[in-house]
Amino acid sequence: MKQRFYLKIFQFIFLVSCTSVANGQLSIEDKLKQHVYTLADDSLAGRKAGSEYTRKAAVYITAQWNEIGLKPLVGNTYLRPFQLGYFYNLAAIIEGNDPILKDEYIIVGAHYDHIGGFVNNKGETIINNGADDNASGVATLIELGRLLKEKQSTLRRSVVLIAFDAEELGLFGSSEFAVNPPFPAAKIKLMMSVDMVGWYKISGYVKYSGVGTLHNVKNLILEGSLKPEGLHVKTQEFERSIFTATDTKSFAETGIPTLCITTGSKSPYHKPEDMAHLIDYEGMTLITEHLANVVQVVSQNDDIRASGKISSKHKNKKIIFGVSSKIGYNYHNYTAGALNGKKGTVLGVGMNGQLNMNYIALRPEVFYDYITARHPQGQITTHAFTIPFNLFLQTPSSAASGLAVFAGPYYSCVFKGKQGDTQLDFDHFFHRDEAGYNFGIEIRVANIRSGVTFRNAFTNFSRTTNAENGYIHNKAVFFTLGYTF
Repeated sequence: MKQRFYLKIFQFIFLVSCTSVANGQLSIEDKLKQHVYTLADDSLAGRKAGSEYTRKAAVYITAQWNEIGLKPLVGNTYLRPFQLGYFYNLAAIIEGNDPILKDEYIIVGAHYDHIGGFVNNKGETIINNGADDNASGVATLIELGRLLKEKQSTLRRSVVLIAFDAEELGLFGSSEFAVNPPFPAAKIKLMMSVDMVGWYKISGYVKYSGVGTLHNVKNLILEGSLKPEGLHVKTQEFERSIFTATDTKSFAETGIPTLCITTGSKSPYHKPEDMAHLIDYEGMTLITEHLANVVQVVSQNDDIRASGKISSKHKNKKIIFGVSSKIGYNYHNYTAGALNGKKGTVLGVGMNGQLNMNYIALRPEVFYDYITARHPQGQITTHAFTIPFNLFLQTPSSAASGLAVFAGPYYSCVFKGKQGDTQLDFDHFFHRDEAGYNFGIEIRVANIRSGVTFRNAFTNFSRTTNAENGYIHNKAVFFTLGYTF
């Protein structure tokens, strides 16, 4: 297996070497097209993070940087492995010339992983090639390196180029670099993410989001002399979308000014139709040239500094609040006897707070619950206030999306109930108070949470026993959907 893997890599290196030789005879537009067609080819199978195909993409990117003459950021390799060497960021540096400012850094990044493929119901393998997301950004990053290398003598601050891995899994590559940079984080004056820049003709503009995080940068970006003819540039004070995130997030959370450069999500986002032949290479050329001009001027400008403002979506909140809803079923579990009750309905709405400690979280909640259970003497319906208190083990809370497992106790107090048309007798036959435990799993995408919860009471709902000397315990399973502010 390993021999086959290394043979594939060797064959790919040979192909890359051949294309690099021809690079010097191509226009920027042709080079951008070559990069996208290579990275979004079926042979890279959608570049899923951690696969042999991202390794092949890494070989291609580093070969291009080597051909341009870019210097590795640290040591003699562009590779920066993380998470036990399973993933690889790639980092190069174009050093500035000012004796003081050269130790300040402008980071420009683009993620090179995508989501891989899947097998459809016909047994066919379908590949999500990710031409716009984000072969377009990586192609721009490569050619930005070429243009800035040519302008190196004019740069005062140093420029770091990073191809991030594992963005699609939760911004892991950019998070790793933001947490463990090889120089003081205070020396990073600006971080820029180039993410999905291949659909300029359809969107009609390239957008720089985050200009509000810096003083004096908006006018610079819109400066007519920096814009190639035919390019329409828009700016936005802060990144706003609650459903998507890019590699700016981990840097912004530490207070570093950030800009996201994109033509938007007009392309077939995370779909097999995101193909290289649909990319607007003429538009990408204009964007690449403009970005090179912007980076060059930012590297020279003494007055570029953080505004101290940050997008609300980038605030790493230790304490967060949210609302939740639930739907599922409940039934009576008898502590003795062979039979249990039949399923009824669980409906609920509530609110919660959460204390985040990165991989661990504590979440108290308050719910109004409407619960039914079928019973031989008539359906039992209850209205209750329920307070769960759960411990979460989760992927990093700073990630744009994540997975968590949780468990904890709950307390419930029934304030109203009926059996058929008769009010429940809590003095003689039923208990108002209930305690138990719940556990489950939850998926988070941006501010949206969904999951499944299993609930088991360990106190008796009934005060009297059935014919087999068994008490009633409530058991429930329900799906939850929530939103975090």
